[in-house]
Amino acid sequence: MFSCEPGAQQQLVDTWIRATEDVLGKVPGIICSALHRSRDGTRVVNYAKFKSAEAWENLLRVGRSHWFAEMDKYGTKDPHLFDVCQTLDRSGEGEPREKNAHE
Repeated sequence: MFSCEPGAQQQLVDTWIRATEDVLGKVPGIICSALHRSRDGTRVVNYAKFKSAEAWENLLRVGRSHWFAEMDKYGTKDPHLFDVCQTLDRSGEGEPREKNAHE
């Protein structure tokens, strides 16, 4: 998660997308990710699934080499590793799902 000023949120999102396309999305052990921005413009959250804690730690090492410094220009990072406690998946019920509200 990153905290940011509302005027810097889009630059942070753009930087995260470039980082994912360039390197972070190709790190071994990543399963999937979804980038979220708060409506008030003060947060950017990347929800990602990894095969292991070691894969997540590797992503942090890779990210520190360049991309996290770039992202730090636009916000303050606060990364954490979480364990899943509960999952709800209603995607098979035929309800429409939006991939990106800005597409």
